[in-house]
Amino acid sequence: MKSIESAMIGTGYIRVSKKRRCRICGKPDWCSRTAAETISFCARTTLNASRVSRHGWGVYYHREFNFDLASNRRFHRLPRTREVHSSSARALPEIRDRIYRKLIELSPASSNSELVSGRGGLSDRGIKDISQYGSFPKTVNERRVLVDRLIQTRAKGENISFEGVPGFWKDTGGGWRLWNGFDSKDELLLIPFIGRNGLIQACQIRFMKHVEGRSGNYVWLSSAKERLGSSPGSPLHHVRPCDNVENPVVVTEGALKAATAQRFLLDRYVVGNSGVATAHRAIVETARGRSLEIAFDNDSFTNPHVARALAELLRLRYLDQAAYGFDEEVRIITWDGSVKGIDDALLSGLRLKYLTAAKWLKCLTPKCFEWADHQLVSIGSKKTGGRQAAEWPSRRSSITSP
Repeated sequence: MKSIESAMIGTGYIRVSKKRRCRICGKPDWCSRTAAETISFCARTTLNASRVSRHGWGVYYHREFNFDLASNRRFHRLPRTREVHSSSARALPEIRDRIYRKLIELSPASSNSELVSGRGGLSDRGIKDISQYGSFPKTVNERRVLVDRLIQTRAKGENISFEGVPGFWKDTGGGWRLWNGFDSKDELLLIPFIGRNGLIQACQIRFMKHVEGRSGNYVWLSSAKERLGSSPGSPLHHVRPCDNVENPVVVTEGALKAATAQRFLLDRYVVGNSGVATAHRAIVETARGRSLEIAFDNDSFTNPHVARALAELLRLRYLDQAAYGFDEEVRIITWDGSVKGIDDALLSGLRLKYLTAAKWLKCLTPKCFEWADHQLVSIGSKKTGGRQAAEWPSRRSSITSP
């Protein structure tokens, strides 16, 4: 690991940390940046990226730092490419859903007690219905066996095609493979992301091994850049897609947190994205004409990256309200600051608090407010019908340092 880090520093790359988090996803690990912070390399999302690296990372050029292509050419140079035959598009939703459900059926989470009853497992999260989760094979050989079992089900009459299904790819020998070519020491939980239509769109993998202070235990089941493989994108997870369409929408980070929140918030329609900066348009579309309640991790008051992402979601919501002529409220959900996620807050019996956007802004640290205000100041009176444009100036003038 030391040699890898040295190599990154030698080429101008610096790993993110708790003190200098990723500017895109707000997390303290996996991602990296250039020393001058002109470019971010996000390992978790490619949404609105300037480009995507050959390893599937989102590459973001920060224009506000006066990014100079000439002086940063070594980070922009097109990588050497290998000849692959990637699928041009993801498989149809019905095909992805069928294969992922069969994958979970053949290797259910219930077959692995660590996933259900271990530390941070499904039981710890208060999730009662474990039938929708899978136990993902740790080794390459076990994954090959699972793929063979899937192929056997096709031979029995099920018309299954793996092409364009994120996570599946074809090796040079013509055999279908699943995920990557490495073994894992962790127990792996397979988590489906279900669309508004009730179909599984994509899956995430959660590394179950507990490492104190480590985040970033989730990765997408992806085969981007592999032969006949595909990227899952960053879909939005709907816990109960057939629930009452009139209920207020609650959005939180992650499918597991969303599942826990839905158990307690029975009068809400809960969705989960893969990170604070992802699936904003899908969230806005889902909540169109309904109240929206944002329950991102409880660090938006002190983490500028989270504050900026939340403010960007607010901006899109207000523009959508103006475009479609509805005025349902937007609230930010918070709780005791010693607890990070809404899932832990609900499991601990903590009282939830609901803030208006104006009140939320007043509670931010100066740096967080600066980043949030940068997103919101672009809302003009024409786009918001004058309502928000009149409110933001008074919010900015009323901010006081804590």
